[in-house]
Amino acid sequence: MTATSTGSGGTGPKRPADRLILRGYGPLAALIVVLLLLTMLVPSRPKDDELTQFTDNTGFSAPETTTGQPGAPVGTTPTGTAPLDTGAPAAPGVTPAKGGKPVTTNSAVGAAPATNCSGGAKQDGNTAYSPACVAWAGGDNGGATARGVTKDTITVTFRDIGNPLGDSDSELAKTAEEKGIIASPEATERTRAALLEYFNRTFQLYGRKVKIETYKGRGDAIKELGGTGQESANADALKVGQEIKAFADMTAISQPYLDALVRQKVVAFGGLHLPASYYSARAPYAWGQLVDCTALLDSAVDLLTKRLPPSGNANRAGSAALRQKPRKYGLVIPDDAVYAQCIKEAGPKLAAAGITITKEIRYSLEIAKLQQETPNMAAQLKGAGVTTVLLVTDPILPFFLSGSATQQDFWPEWFVTGTVLTDADVAGQFYDQDQWQNAYGQSYLSDIRQGKASESYRAYKAIRPQDEPTLTRDLDYYSLLMLFIGLQGAGPNLNPQTFQRGMFAYPGASGPLGHWSWGPNDYTAIDDAREIYYDRRALSAFNNQPGRYISVSGERRYRGSWPAKDPGAPVPTAAAP
Repeated sequence: MTATSTGSGGTGPKRPADRLILRGYGPLAALIVVLLLLTMLVPSRPKDDELTQFTDNTGFSAPETTTGQPGAPVGTTPTGTAPLDTGAPAAPGVTPAKGGKPVTTNSAVGAAPATNCSGGAKQDGNTAYSPACVAWAGGDNGGATARGVTKDTITVTFRDIGNPLGDSDSELAKTAEEKGIIASPEATERTRAALLEYFNRTFQLYGRKVKIETYKGRGDAIKELGGTGQESANADALKVGQEIKAFADMTAISQPYLDALVRQKVVAFGGLHLPASYYSARAPYAWGQLVDCTALLDSAVDLLTKRLPPSGNANRAGSAALRQKPRKYGLVIPDDAVYAQCIKEAGPKLAAAGITITKEIRYSLEIAKLQQETPNMAAQLKGAGVTTVLLVTDPILPFFLSGSATQQDFWPEWFVTGTVLTDADVAGQFYDQDQWQNAYGQSYLSDIRQGKASESYRAYKAIRPQDEPTLTRDLDYYSLLMLFIGLQGAGPNLNPQTFQRGMFAYPGASGPLGHWSWGPNDYTAIDDAREIYYDRRALSAFNNQPGRYISVSGERRYRGSWPAKDPGAPVPTAAAP
C-alpha cells in the first residue's frame, strides 16, 4: 500500500442531487442515522401479491434450510415448508422436547410442565432461526442471577436520543417518510411492544419475561458515529447500568456507547463492522448484528480477486476510456484505528492475490468535513490513475465522493464491500446515479421480497391482528430474536457468561437474513453474503423507488469464498467517453 493521504481542499459546483440534503451535509447525516438504526434491514413493504411461504396447519412453518461449509452457498430454499429439528443442545437444567411434548428432568424441578412448542421440534414455528423446542418443568429459576434479572423479569433498555430528522414537517422528514424509513414514536412503540409480547409468549425464559425500559439519552448519535461524544455516551451507559440496572441494551450502534456499556458490564447489541478481535476482547458483553470487518474483508478480497482481478482491464468503469486500461486500485477508509486494524488484517490476502493499492485515502469521520474534502479525494484518485475504487466507508462518504467524481470527470469501477449500509437500496438511491450504475460488490443484507409473508409481520399480527406494524419493524424483530435465542440457550441461571454459552450452543440456521451462527471469535449474526450490482432503474423492494442492488445469483449466498466462475452481471453503457 502507498503512503496514506488525507482528503482536503476546495469545493466544486453544486449538483442537482444536493437538493435532497437541503442545506448541506447535516440533514443527510441525520437521514443516514435513521438508516443505521435499520441495522437488520430486510425488505418489508407489505404487498398483497408477495410470496407467501408459510402455510401448514399450525399457521407457521419455516422454510427448509441448508447450511453450507465456507465457500458453499447457504440460504433459504424458496418452496420448503417442513418444520425442522435444529438439533440445538439443551440449555442447562432443561431438555429438548420431542415433537413439542413437555419433558421434565431431575434438574428442572417445578410445578407446571411446558406447553407444546409452536414449531413442533422447534421453539418457534414462525422463524427459520428458531432453536430447538425446550421444555422446563418450572420451579426455582435462581431468582436474581445477575443484574437486571429477577425471578420474574429481565430488564432490557432502548436508548432514545430523539429524532435526528428534526421537525416532522421538514422536507427531509417527509422524504424519509416517503422512502418508508421512519415511523412515528407512537407507532414504533406499539410495534416494539407487540413484538416483545410475541417473543415473551413463544420463547422459553424459565418463568421470566423480558421488560423493556426506553430512556431519554444524552448522547448525540451523529457525534458518536463520528468517533466523538464519549462523555455523553458514558453518562447514558452509567444510567443503564447503575440506575436502571439493565441486563442488556439493544441500541449500542455507536462504538462510544458500546464501549461504555461494556465497561458497565451490560450485555450490549450493536457495533458497525468492528473487528472480530474487538468483540472477543470484550466478551461476553459485546455482540453485533452486522458482520465483523474481519470476515467482511476476507470475503470482499476473495470476490474482488475473482471478479475484478488485477490481470484484467477495468471493464465496469463508467467511461469508455477507463474500460481499456489495466486495473489500478484505490482504497478509501476512515482515519480510525479500528478500521485500520481491519485493513491491516486484510493486507496479506490482498498481497497474495497480487493486488497493490496504488492510492489509499483515509478520511476524517467528521461528517461536516466530507463535502469539502471529497473533491480533493476524487482528484487524488484520478491523478494516481486509479480505475477501481474500493470502498470501506460509512454510507455518507459515497454520496459526496460519487458527486465529486462526476465533477472531476472521473468514472471508475466502484467496489462495494458492504460496510455500514452502503449496500442498502435507500442509501444507493442518494448516490450519483450515473456513477453508481457501475457499482459492484457484496452485501450481507437481504434481497428477499416478503411483504406480509415476513416473519416480523406474522409475529406482529399474531398479537395485534386489528392493525398494521411499522415498515421499520425488522430492526426490533431481528434484534429481539437474537436476544431471545441467547436467553433461552442460557437456561434458568441467566448471567452474561451463560448467555454467551447459550449463543455459542446455537447450531446455526439459514433464513431471510442469510446464515446465523455464533461461536468463539464470532460475536455477530450474519455469516454469508450475496453478490450484487446496482441497477438505477429497478424498483427497490423496500420503498418501491428506483434504485436497487440486484443479486447476481438469485438467493444464493456465500461464506468466505466465492465461486471462481463469473455469473455474468450486466455491464451498463458507459456514461462518459
